[in-house]
Amino acid sequence: MKKKILFVFLLIKCISGHDFRNKSGERFSRDFLFGIASSAYQVEGAWNVSGKSTNNWDHFTHTRPEKISDGSNGDVACDSYHKIKEDVKLLKDLGVHFYRFSLSWTRILPSPFSNKLNPDGIRYYNELIDLLLENGIEPMVTIFHFDLPQVLQDLGGYTNSLIIKYFVKYAKFVFENFGDRVKIWTTFNEPHIYCLMGYGQDLLPPAYNLSGIGEYLCSYNALKAHAAIYHLYNNTFRQQQHGKYR
Repeated sequence: MKKKILFVFLLIKCISGHDFRNKSGERFSRDFLFGIASSAYQVEGAWNVSGKSTNNWDHFTHTRPEKISDGSNGDVACDSYHKIKEDVKLLKDLGVHFYRFSLSWTRILPSPFSNKLNPDGIRYYNELIDLLLENGIEPMVTIFHFDLPQVLQDLGGYTNSLIIKYFVKYAKFVFENFGDRVKIWTTFNEPHIYCLMGYGQDLLPPAYNLSGIGEYLCSYNALKAHAAIYHLYNNTFRQQQHGKYR
């Protein structure tokens, strides 16, 4: 894995120094933005550190390791949780304009049934956001990238319409704590893939494999959750925070 990460890093370094032109010799416009993206489960590690609770990927990789080709998991991953400064320096060295990352629901709100935030989770994302801005990098935040609290997954996850209420509550905490600095938001990363491969098939957690039913219910509730969170931001936070919501 380290060799692959190094290869990607070197490839991006080569690309970043390249004078991109199309066949007509035209360059990218000056307002064209280059960025890097990640997801919490794939890079953070620290799966059970400082108050974080178990999410669906933790449960899936620990109980069904055979579903992952090499049996690996994200318990440590890139250990970005402990390497914020190093990671932001790499981003700055690459010369990117923005960094799109996702938030770990279970790191911010360990129990979706309570209103008790995890101080260390808030501290972690505050530090990341502040460091990005100090280095001239725009933070772009995805609120949900496939990692659902396992206690909500036990209730059916996105097949259960109750997910909407809990997701909206979580999003409200996110806007309240980070919206003063984060100006570009998106609700989901690839909701179609998440619903199809996790609910209609068994390739991703929760591996329900309910073709024709699972992905429909998941998509239906995901769309309703997205609409509810968009309106929450638009009606309550946009005027004071002046952000963009995708």
